[in-house]
Amino acid sequence: MGPVLQWVADAYAGRPQITLPYGLGDTADLTDALAVLKLAGLHAVVESHDTIRLADGRRARLPTSTRNPRDEPDTPAELLLLAPRTVMQMQIALAEQTETVLLVDVDRRRVWVDGKQVLGVHDRWKDAAPIYITFAVARMLAVNGATFDDLVRRGRLTPGQVDDALARLGKRVHRTSIGWESREIGGLVDWSIACYPGPGGIRTRWRSDLPLPERADRLIGAGCLISGRGISSRSGYPAITVGKTTPYRLVAFTANEIDMKGLGFEPEDEDLAGTELIIPADPTIFATATAAGYRDRTDDIITANTLLRADTRTDDDTKALEEVRSRLWFLADTGYDLRWNLPS
Repeated sequence: MGPVLQWVADAYAGRPQITLPYGLGDTADLTDALAVLKLAGLHAVVESHDTIRLADGRRARLPTSTRNPRDEPDTPAELLLLAPRTVMQMQIALAEQTETVLLVDVDRRRVWVDGKQVLGVHDRWKDAAPIYITFAVARMLAVNGATFDDLVRRGRLTPGQVDDALARLGKRVHRTSIGWESREIGGLVDWSIACYPGPGGIRTRWRSDLPLPERADRLIGAGCLISGRGISSRSGYPAITVGKTTPYRLVAFTANEIDMKGLGFEPEDEDLAGTELIIPADPTIFATATAAGYRDRTDDIITANTLLRADTRTDDDTKALEEVRSRLWFLADTGYDLRWNLPS
């Protein structure tokens, strides 16, 4: 939108406006949607103000707030056309379960019709994989530099994935004579904590009468990684020391579904549950924890992001977040001096 025109402002100032019902004055641009449909082999033409016609003769109607504002025949439509700016998971689920929905995802070049996907990547993970891998590489470089081969080995990634991640990080990283690292000392710390888009996946809430350390031990024994301030109950970890009270919740990540009831937990329907179990869409969480040398907790940056994303963050959570962040900055600064043999 260009700069405000004074005559437009004058026309609106101090005068009652005559307005249409919401949405009636908006024009739906189907140019890109028609191009994506063509890629899927579904050639279509615009037939009326809210209807397109496919080559097989079927009509698809775009939902609008009115019907026939002009002298157009009221022709029946066999399909409901959805071409939103952002395709939501519920819309995909609707298209996969309803044969009369024609869903067009313009940004990712995907099309659903007749209850199945006919164009684009079927595995949703592949859409998110480059972003998750990019943040995994950033986490491994945030404190310590690494060679290309080290990133492949420690992150359990392919050379192509690492190459793509470094390209996406752009000017945030650079290659030196001893490997890749953040272009600025600690420059990836805050970015990796604040800009990480979250683990995705599924979260469930549980309650238990067990003390928090015992809950943590049982979940770790089942293969989980503890995150957030719940790791303050674990030995051998100096990052979180603030807070005299026990954390009100325990956050655990698991790669696979586990028998929570068998571990002594019951489902909780309250928002402030004592235990949150996350099966993340981001599989790199487990690889970067191993790369950091942890077997029972997430890496420090995921831990900080967990604190940042807490539904209800207490003062102790905020202090813990700052403590983890400060420790990461200290380690990044110290690590740089050690790598380059600089005086402390």
